[in-house]
Amino acid sequence: MAETGNMEKRVLFVLPAAAIHLGLVIVLGVLHVRLPYGGWVERAVGYYGALSGASSAYSFFAPSVGPLPWATFQVRDRAGTLTTEVLETGASREADLRVKNIIGMYWDEQDPAVRRSLVASWAAKVFAKHPEADSVVVRLESYDLPSMAEYRAGKPPQWVVEYQAKFNLKAQLATGEINKEATP
Repeated sequence: MAETGNMEKRVLFVLPAAAIHLGLVIVLGVLHVRLPYGGWVERAVGYYGALSGASSAYSFFAPSVGPLPWATFQVRDRAGTLTTEVLETGASREADLRVKNIIGMYWDEQDPAVRRSLVASWAAKVFAKHPEADSVVVRLESYDLPSMAEYRAGKPPQWVVEYQAKFNLKAQLATGEINKEATP
């Protein structure tokens, strides 16, 4: 008998909590409703949404979903051998998702100087990983998914080159061993 009483108490707690969470997911995530700024309710709901994921926008198939960013690095060593490198390690999905977010920063940034610095830092990472490297060509692409109407009309998804630049070692720049037209 006492067991039934405990079960009823749990149900009385869990069901309303689940209903409140589901309501917040629908209001904050699906409907994109934003609470008025300022009050303690807005802050409390904001913290709860961030911690629980209730404020995530569940709109993967919505028109506002941007293209998937991708970065590849073509590494040329002193012997002229070419290899292709990516920043993702495959160590874990979370780590690779973090790398995708870093690559996505390129698209979020509007200042060309900051964009160039981001790309240069990625090239430096690849140079550090490949000490025998002579040059690195950074290629940023996005996977453009057509709308459902475009897809039905026959437009396939495609990779679009957004940016490409060649980086050379500084020692080569000093000796003039590079093709200046290939360097951005």
